[in-house]
Amino acid sequence: MKEEKLIELIHKKSTNALTSDERQLLNSLLENKENQLLAQQIEATWEKSLDYQKDFTPNVAFGLNKLKTRMKEEKTTSPKVVPLQNRRSWLRIAAAAAILIIGGLFTFNQLNSGLDWQKIAVTDITKDLTLTDGSIIAINSTSELEYPTEFSMEERRVKLKGEAFFDIAKNPEKPFIIETGDLRIRVLGTSFNVRNFGNENLAEITVRSGRVEVTHINGGFTQILEANDQLTFDKKRKKIRGVSKDNNLNALGWWSGKLVFTSEKMSRVKQAIERTYDVELEFTDAEMLKCKYTISNDVKAQGLENFLEALKVALAFEKVNKLSDKKYQIIGGKCNY
Repeated sequence: MKEEKLIELIHKKSTNALTSDERQLLNSLLENKENQLLAQQIEATWEKSLDYQKDFTPNVAFGLNKLKTRMKEEKTTSPKVVPLQNRRSWLRIAAAAAILIIGGLFTFNQLNSGLDWQKIAVTDITKDLTLTDGSIIAINSTSELEYPTEFSMEERRVKLKGEAFFDIAKNPEKPFIIETGDLRIRVLGTSFNVRNFGNENLAEITVRSGRVEVTHINGGFTQILEANDQLTFDKKRKKIRGVSKDNNLNALGWWSGKLVFTSEKMSRVKQAIERTYDVELEFTDAEMLKCKYTISNDVKAQGLENFLEALKVALAFEKVNKLSDKKYQIIGGKCNY
């Protein structure tokens, strides 16, 4: 039945699960004005549901299979006589059925999924976690991860607030999905870093190896990232600010223990130091942020104090004042370019 297929395709579009062939089929079906009306009804309902079910992703495939089974069962029972309705009324019923799939599955999955979720909240340290599938996750300080003790049959899904490095065990039959704010990250087997703190306007995904698919929950974009790619997402404007190369992978410094700069602007060096050591650097001379700097630093072995001392010598800082455990003031300096 075309209407049933249309409902399935519209929901796959809403959950960013369409294949290229399915997208072509959907576009073909939407050339029909009545199908366009049905699509508008379902999409409007989906948008409303996001306000109430932000932590829930409906299992559309299960819901449709359940609906098909129910339809087959009804065909084997005694036929019921019902008044004929016009085409527009039927479309409203079809849209209502789609709504029931969304709402009904929320209750069904909550009660029958059988998944036992656990939460790890990290404060001022980092923590390593090995999941049942062999995937390894390093969770940064002031971050939170939710994960099931056993994954479902269809996928491996976790939820992240803050920052973590993921080294995902490869399993082509069961994709690994990370929910973080408005973003969904889908992988099969790769390693990458995700940074998405609630108090920051930007979220970042940096890929160390393999390929990663990043999608906005409302279908605003889908972006494929490969090794050394770094995507920056503007959370307020809800769009990608840019995709660039992080060849030195300094975004992973907190996890890897390495920072490497090759003729890098001090503004970028400053950002990497602040994020790696969870501190704030205050330069009294803003012109110093334009200086270029080259260094390879072992973060864990040398520590912040030694790193700042090396910077002081290289750029002739007059003084480095420690204002608090989390803030340093850098006075003066001279560029060497």
